[in-house]
Amino acid sequence: MKHEISRIDLRLPERWRGWRPGDAPRVAQRFAAELTTGPVAAARLRSALEAVDRAVVGQNARHVRAGAWVPEPTGDVVAGLACEILAEVPADPAAAAAHLHRLRRKIARSQRSATRITYHAASLREVPAGDAVVTLRSHGVLRHEVIWTVFPPDATEAVELRFDTRSSERYQDVVSHAETIALRLGVGLAARRPTSSRPLA
Repeated sequence: MKHEISRIDLRLPERWRGWRPGDAPRVAQRFAAELTTGPVAAARLRSALEAVDRAVVGQNARHVRAGAWVPEPTGDVVAGLACEILAEVPADPAAAAAHLHRLRRKIARSQRSATRITYHAASLREVPAGDAVVTLRSHGVLRHEVIWTVFPPDATEAVELRFDTRSSERYQDVVSHAETIALRLGVGLAARRPTSSRPLA
């Protein structure tokens, strides 16, 4: 039987915070009180969280979570997170391998053409929620991405966890945190319905 994703459980490490896309204006003040010291840092963090939120909402995709890492009480956001449900995925044990193959072909093409991407690699992993493809991508020293695409067994959808940072110094920390979050990811499945809303607790 084909299944769709009915629940996403993101267990974030310390000093990460997550929220539903569009909710940052409502939760930013609480997060600022928890993570910063002083009104200047709090204002900086509120502004940064709302900027992350706008960026996620503005992509007009099936994002169900947004998040941010604030390692210091200064209120600076070092990394952002966007969690998206990818639709129309074949309910096939080889779905992750097929996705990896497509990515590697894309990487090979990009290496033969002029591009701002200076590093691009993809590999196959396994996490409790299913097989996963991990993509590492750097745009020079200006921006780095870590993307975990998780394919739950028997599901016609996948979960994409996209991490983004502009800190070269903290990039390896973001890679490590991304792996931790992917390993902790919980996914609930339900029988696929002809039409479905997506409240996703």
